[in-house]
This record gives sequence, structure tokens and C-alpha cells, in this order.
Amino acid sequence: MDIPLFNAIKQKGAALRLRLSNNWQDFRERMRHKHRFVVMDTDTFKETFSVELTASNVFTYLGIAFIVLLILASLLIAFTPLRSLVPGFIKPELREETVRNAQIIDSLEVVIDQHEQQIRIIQDVINGKTVSAAEPTHTEAIDNIEITYRHSRADSLLRQEIEQRNKALQKQEKPKHKKKHKK
Repeated sequence: MDIPLFNAIKQKGAALRLRLSNNWQDFRERMRHKHRFVVMDTDTFKETFSVELTASNVFTYLGIAFIVLLILASLLIAFTPLRSLVPGFIKPELREETVRNAQIIDSLEVVIDQHEQQIRIIQDVINGKTVSAAEPTHTEAIDNIEITYRHSRADSLLRQEIEQRNKALQKQEKPKHKKKHKK
């Protein structure tokens, strides 16, 4: 390795480090330098308000003010009717109404299907076609499905426990009723 080249690189690196450290020190010094903020009356030139500030104090105060304003705005939106203006927020009343409307639409679709089937049957009768057993409508098809219920062991135990409690309550109530009937 060539020693003069190595020394040149070493000197440039040292110069760069010195320049960076000087820039950092200058920046720190500027942040600590004190300034006076004065509010004066323009007519009398009387000092109304004055404060000594550094750049770091200004950044700190602005940061705190920004955070406080952000929290206040969030609280304002969260606990006032303004939240309805936030995209993606749905009022609970609107959600309930939507569900109710969807149920009404579903039932109306079933009724329309039934009416269309009745019209087809009537048209077949008018045209002289033989009408076989009508196709089951949507509700009839659901009614014709056989549903089998299976009881789990936990369900059976719970039922037995409830029946035992009911029997115990009935036994406690019966003597009271008998005494009342004897009087």
C-alpha cells in the first residue's frame, strides 16, 4: 500500500471529522443562544411583555403546544357529534336501520317469488297445461327441511341440574301452599 496515498486519505478524514464536529458545535451554540421576545405598545413604546428564549426552548414549547392541540382535537372529535363526519364511522341507529331494511328486503323478495310462482301456475292453467305439484316456495322449502338436534353431554348435565333445582323449589313451595289451603 502506498503510504502517501494513505496519509492523504487520513488527512481528508480528519478534516471532515473536524468540519462535522465544528458544525455540530455551532448548531448547539445557536440552540443555546438567548434571544429576547418583547411585546411593546406602539403608541408609548412601553414594554408590555418580554421573555428570554433559546431556540431549544422554542422547539420544546411548540412541540408541547402541538401535542396538547392534537389531544384536544381528538377529544373534541371523539366526544361530540363531529365524530359522525369521520369517514368510516357509522351511527348505531343507522346500523340498526340498515339491518332492519335488509330483513324487510329479504322478506319482500320471498313474497315476490311466491307471487311470481302463483302467476306462472295461473298462466299454465289458462293456457291449458297440466299443473303438476307446485314447486315448493322458498319458505316451504325451509319448512320441509328436517332439523335434527343433538344434545351434548354438557347440555344434558345442565338440563338435569336445572330440573333438580326446579323440583327442589317445587318441594319447598308445596308445603306452604298446603298450609294456606287448610286455613
